[in-house]
Amino acid sequence: MLARISCVIFAFIAAAPLLKPVIGAPDSSSSFLRGNPTSNQEQRLLESDAQWTYAIAAAEFEGQGRNLQGNRPKPKITHNVESVEGYFYEVDMSTGSIASDIASGDPVTLPPGAFISANKVNLGGGNIQRKKKKTKKFKFTRALEDTLSEEQKRNRAELRRHLAVTGIKTFVAVRVVAANDAATSSLESQLREEVFGFGGSDNFNLKSGYEGCSHGQLTISPGSGSSQSNNIVNGVVTITVTTDTSEGDGAMRNAITAEINSQFGVTNPTELADYFMYCLPPNTLNGVAYAFINSWQSVYNDFWCNRPSAQMHEIGHNFGFGHSGENAEYDDQSGMMGFSYDDDEGPRMCFNAAKSWQTGWFSSKSVTMNIGGDGPTDNCLITDLTGQSEYDAQLSQTILVKMNRDGDDLFLQYNKATGINSGTLEGRNQVMIVRASGEGTSYAVSDLLAKLNAGASYVSDDYLGEGKDLTVSFISVVEGKARIQIDYGGVCSGATFAPTPAPCPGQKQVTVEVTTDNYPAETSWSIVKDSTDPCVGQDNPSSLSGTGYDQQNTFYSNEYCVDEGKYIFTINDSYGDGICCSYGTGSYKVLYGNTEVAQGGAFGSSETTTFGTCKSVSTPLPTTPPPTKNPTPSPTLNPTPVPTPSPTEDPTPAPTNAPTKSPTPAPTDEPTLDPTLSPTEAPT
Repeated sequence: MLARISCVIFAFIAAAPLLKPVIGAPDSSSSFLRGNPTSNQEQRLLESDAQWTYAIAAAEFEGQGRNLQGNRPKPKITHNVESVEGYFYEVDMSTGSIASDIASGDPVTLPPGAFISANKVNLGGGNIQRKKKKTKKFKFTRALEDTLSEEQKRNRAELRRHLAVTGIKTFVAVRVVAANDAATSSLESQLREEVFGFGGSDNFNLKSGYEGCSHGQLTISPGSGSSQSNNIVNGVVTITVTTDTSEGDGAMRNAITAEINSQFGVTNPTELADYFMYCLPPNTLNGVAYAFINSWQSVYNDFWCNRPSAQMHEIGHNFGFGHSGENAEYDDQSGMMGFSYDDDEGPRMCFNAAKSWQTGWFSSKSVTMNIGGDGPTDNCLITDLTGQSEYDAQLSQTILVKMNRDGDDLFLQYNKATGINSGTLEGRNQVMIVRASGEGTSYAVSDLLAKLNAGASYVSDDYLGEGKDLTVSFISVVEGKARIQIDYGGVCSGATFAPTPAPCPGQKQVTVEVTTDNYPAETSWSIVKDSTDPCVGQDNPSSLSGTGYDQQNTFYSNEYCVDEGKYIFTINDSYGDGICCSYGTGSYKVLYGNTEVAQGGAFGSSETTTFGTCKSVSTPLPTTPPPTKNPTPSPTLNPTPVPTPSPTEDPTPAPTNAPTKSPTPAPTDEPTLDPTLSPTEAPT
């Protein structure tokens, strides 16, 4: 069974060096993290006029069970400081306050007399204030700032965020040996494989995940460095510290930083690489993982450093991403900023619409609607959405839509379960609507509002307080894309769509989707007519089946046309452990028409679902007269001659090109189905 990850997000403040010992300064309350640095650490005054950077954060803790909803502890907001050396300390907010005009990332100053004790900053009753620059350059910049429109400011913020998650970023994973001989379970070679894919046997990891989701716009590069005492080889290094695991993660992470600085002769680890992943020994961290927002450091509890969902989730916090929630803080399972999982090769998925907008990867394929505005698409948009996994830089595509308004905005995408997003665990092949603040360019928790199937709509009543509703409709799937309509106040009334041809005229379409686990050959399925309750006129579909899966953690989809009727779907696992969640996060889904009739993954040897209904036979079929006489089931041996207006004296015995006495083999009494009954070798 998958275990959902807990993560702790920290704010940070980059600070000037620490000064002056303080005798008898009061201690602060203990941190929410177990094991801060030792209490005999010197108490020190902090420079009041030094420049600091402020950020907020939230801490989450591990829950149990795959279907946990809404009963997690609420996140705890924390505030932290980072010294120039890279040491992180929590601010004790019971000892002071923060000015209301400060936003995350602003430069600030600490009050005179602020000091650090027991690894926490005591404000001494003072306030954290915004740092004011006093140069002429600032005055000019401020004047220029005042001339920017709101749209220009949004575009600038989006550009900055785009630059933060594009290009080449260097990473180092740190294996740790503690004073009590406890060590990170993974050897350096395993960390290289699990984080960067060295060795070739690990198919999904931090590098392949981010590079796949960004379609090559972000490159994860292993860092390097050498000194007389140590070497960073292919992005991994082992650091030995004099700290015991019993002292906890706070003391351990700062001890690791001190050793990196000392061994490599740097002031801060960021002189060696952009991002560091501290993989702590067992029993050091009371939790699973955490990261500092818009910073360089993430911290993991031992083997969680190997899990790609934990890697992408925590590095997402480093990039500035907030959690993706639905009923709770981070239970949107459609992307990596929701729950993470104890799975070595998955789940293969990317990010929801708000986080995808924040990355900037799809900025050239996005549409912004200023709801209530006067632009041509501000109040009515009809477009076809492409799934982000099918991004193509050379094609004209719409992947994301943002609906602007004062306050929280709405973000929309088609969560197509293909390619790098084939393992998405929620809202598969549905249109997803999420809400987030921060213009989609800065840290914000998002809320999943709606998951739409084809034919469904989401309505936000009185969206702008003007008595007008906002309606988002998923009309249909057209050539693999989601055709949507967004209408504010009925502006789209009268708009028409090109008719979409029915995929199975006179029949029903059955779609079987399978995402394999680590052992794909064990999986098979079948669909047969329900012989215990047969329907009039329903033919057996020659026992539709799927076998021969040979690609791990891969999404397969097959579509078939069948008579309307009652069917039995059975999925099998020959080993008897299902396809989720001990050895991968496999899943399956069956659609009958546009209706989901079966789904799952966690079963034993097999799972069976009955679906469909008998079509009505209350009126004779066909209901409209045929244009010609009903043909006999097969041609007669001697068809009667077709009379002409002036018949010849002696009609010829048989017309030219007359059919043979035995009809040709096609059609058979029970026509075969097309496409083939077994899945193709590669995912569709």
